[in-house]
Amino acid sequence: MRLFAGTAAIAIIAAASPARAGEQVLYQPAPDWVEVADISAALDKREDLILYDRQVALEDGVVTRYTDLAYDISTTQAMQRFGTLQFAWMPDKGDLTIHRLAIIRGGETIDLLAEGVKPEVIRREQQLEKRTVDGQLTAMISVPRLQVGDVLRVSATTTARDQALDGEMQVSEGFIARPARVGFGRLRVLWPDDTQINWGTLGQLEKPEPETRDGYRVVEFSMPIAEPKKMPEDAPRRFLVNPLVQVGSFADWQDVSSTMAPHFGTEGTIAPGGPIAQQIARIEQATSDPVKRMALALQVVQDEISYLANGMDGGNYLPQSPADTWQLRYGDCKAKSLLLLAMLREMDIDGEVVLVHSTQGDVASISQPVPGAFDHMIVRASIDGTDYWLDGTSAGTRHDTVYEVPNFGWALPLTEPGSDLTPMTQRWQKVPDRIYRTTFDFRNGVDFPALYEIEIEARGVAGAQFRQLASETSERTLIGRAMTYLESLVGGLTYDAAYTYDEASGVGTLRAKGMTFDNFKYDRGISTYAMDGASIGWSFETDRARSLWRDIPYRLDGPYYSAEQAQFLLPEGQERIELTGTRSLDEEAGGRRFKRTLVLDGSTVRLDDSIAYIAAEIAPADIPAQRTAIARIGSGDPQIRLHGARRFWELSDSEIAKRIEPYIAAGSKLIAVSEDAAPIHALNANFYRFGRQYEKALAEYDRAIDTTASAETYAERANIHFILGDIDAAQADAQAAFDLQGDLATASMLASYMARNGEANEALDMLDDLGLSGDEKLDMEIMWSEYSGHADRQGEAWNRLEAMLDERPNESAVFNALCWHAAIWNNNVDDAEAYCDRAVDLSGQSAATVDSRALVYYRQGRMDDALKDLEMALEKAPDQAASLFLRGLIRKRQGDAKAGALDLTHARRLDPQIDDRYEAYGLTAA
Repeated sequence: MRLFAGTAAIAIIAAASPARAGEQVLYQPAPDWVEVADISAALDKREDLILYDRQVALEDGVVTRYTDLAYDISTTQAMQRFGTLQFAWMPDKGDLTIHRLAIIRGGETIDLLAEGVKPEVIRREQQLEKRTVDGQLTAMISVPRLQVGDVLRVSATTTARDQALDGEMQVSEGFIARPARVGFGRLRVLWPDDTQINWGTLGQLEKPEPETRDGYRVVEFSMPIAEPKKMPEDAPRRFLVNPLVQVGSFADWQDVSSTMAPHFGTEGTIAPGGPIAQQIARIEQATSDPVKRMALALQVVQDEISYLANGMDGGNYLPQSPADTWQLRYGDCKAKSLLLLAMLREMDIDGEVVLVHSTQGDVASISQPVPGAFDHMIVRASIDGTDYWLDGTSAGTRHDTVYEVPNFGWALPLTEPGSDLTPMTQRWQKVPDRIYRTTFDFRNGVDFPALYEIEIEARGVAGAQFRQLASETSERTLIGRAMTYLESLVGGLTYDAAYTYDEASGVGTLRAKGMTFDNFKYDRGISTYAMDGASIGWSFETDRARSLWRDIPYRLDGPYYSAEQAQFLLPEGQERIELTGTRSLDEEAGGRRFKRTLVLDGSTVRLDDSIAYIAAEIAPADIPAQRTAIARIGSGDPQIRLHGARRFWELSDSEIAKRIEPYIAAGSKLIAVSEDAAPIHALNANFYRFGRQYEKALAEYDRAIDTTASAETYAERANIHFILGDIDAAQADAQAAFDLQGDLATASMLASYMARNGEANEALDMLDDLGLSGDEKLDMEIMWSEYSGHADRQGEAWNRLEAMLDERPNESAVFNALCWHAAIWNNNVDDAEAYCDRAVDLSGQSAATVDSRALVYYRQGRMDDALKDLEMALEKAPDQAASLFLRGLIRKRQGDAKAGALDLTHARRLDPQIDDRYEAYGLTAA
């Protein structure tokens, strides 16, 4: 993408970017126009960067950069950092001259150049990973005798004459800004007084008045400059540009255009009957439609020519010929653009190459007329009054996507007469970049993960990303890449994936299957699912509150167009299905086009959805109205609401076992292709546990631990051992989890098994030995009280909880702990009622506190009050096993054996350990 192949700053001295001039390092005094800085005052400040002096002259078609630097070698790290210096320059454009290499030590100066210290010159391409070579040379010097306390000073000059600019010159220089500190910092830019030069600044930078000195016009800046004020991240790029000074000898943009245009002529560049001419003939035979011909030519350039930026031998602005590009089968943006332009003109399609900036296009509108305002080149073609912007370095463009306008903002056409800047006017795309077709299968129930099948069609660049994967044969790679791609779309796990790519249409397709854990949320008998979609979940959050920001537009990036077709297969058996939100939407707001159609058909919900936006700006005055419009649209984000849906604990063992089969099959598929299968074995174990197949769950946990042991997996297996009645194995696994993790959670689990295994006192002592404080101490005390009855230390636990109440007099958790302790151990029951009421009030009648009070009522023989609380708790938390269990006991006691038995069955399905736990409290269902 780079128009320039060698404009980067070097490690010590910034090299000129823009004739083979000198591959040998020169050693001479600084140029006469240089004002050598007096370092003495800066030395006293002893900043890390003592001196930064950059002076740049534009004269006789040559840009000369002088840089003088001094570093404080105050630490070993600084000595290591600056012990090797690097000077870079472009030998095809100019020279490197080193003026000074010295160590200042104790007021004395050690002249290392006079001692014969010289650099080693190497050619080292530093951007090969970006497919860029530039011929840059690097002079490397290992500084001898450098030690902590020294000051290292080095000064050098590079010269540059760009072969493509016909004697014109350009300079762009950035600045050191606060809070960085410099002992002495300066930037001087100068040119002969009789030379016409244009200059200006970008960003938050005060523009000084130029002066005339010794026949030169001089612009001078002190550094560090003031720290730029923060700008909103969603501002147009011209408001975000870093402070910069631009200087050039071009009169205007037309001058830039006409100066560079001769290098991009196409006359005679395609040999009759040659390979490029044969490609053109093939295209012309395929179609007579000029737009289709243009798209096919662009496809040839994108697909047949690989990208390589060659900046050697003047290549920063000089393109290689179309013939060379075709023969080499590589080229940079200039080479690709010139080849494409030549092909189009051979087919009588009007066009020219244009300069653009790939990331900061709108900055060109405020830039000085210099080629350096751009970093990329594309082709503008015109057919029947429509401009097409063709990027040869992009990928996947075809007839149906060639209409898209890339977000480059402004373009400078290179024409012999000269052209001015041209806005790249955006327009809405004709086809989506991506189309998602998804089926979410919730038919197993609202508590189960959704199984999904998805097909994604991607065009243009998005589609080209699938091209390589279409030939991939590794199932592990395919599933892994698909899972990563789908993570932000559907989440969960992908267990099957296939990619295809159609060269003719440029459409890449991904078909995948998986499961997502973004399920229904349950509240008071209603299961709610918040749908996701292209037009769903949007907000307009932009901050223009600061006075400095109030006149700054909002930047909308793009272009982008996404469409989604989704269907949601819902479980049978609920009382009612309800759709909330906006079902029909066709509106433009916040610079975006929203379209939505939502239909309920029996037990299936169908969503047809799209979002589109193009690069644009929203004026400050329009922002409030657009924010309101987006908020209104967002308020209509749709949801599926199921009334009375059947819950998993209402399913029989055979029903739930059958319903988990597809999840087990998916997990098994992933185990076969996963590099680390332990998490998938653990996932399958969880499914088996959910399906009440505990022996199979244990086997999967065994496999997970055999592969990769973790505290979490040990803890989960401990639970299964306990369900199966093996308390010793459960305690051993809990001990292993605690040894690995050592926190309160694993300690509490271990203590619970120890208490049930005849080691209650040891369990309580272990909790005390944790030495916790703050909230964790409170949690520990609550657990201590819950296990205390196993050691007949209920009274001690009560006193400890009351002491905690003195520390935290308004803590709901402490009141609830006292209430629960009294209830389970039948200790101080009458005294606990007030604590229970306080816990319920402070918690806002949480299901847990209401359940605790219900058990106190039960101990007091107040069954009606207990039932009332249990109904309240189960309305809020229908899966609270403790409430179901106690209600079952009461219902049986009151003679409703059928209802009581059903409650107990549901409680045991939710918590297979509940009988054991309540038996320890003296409560049995017998």
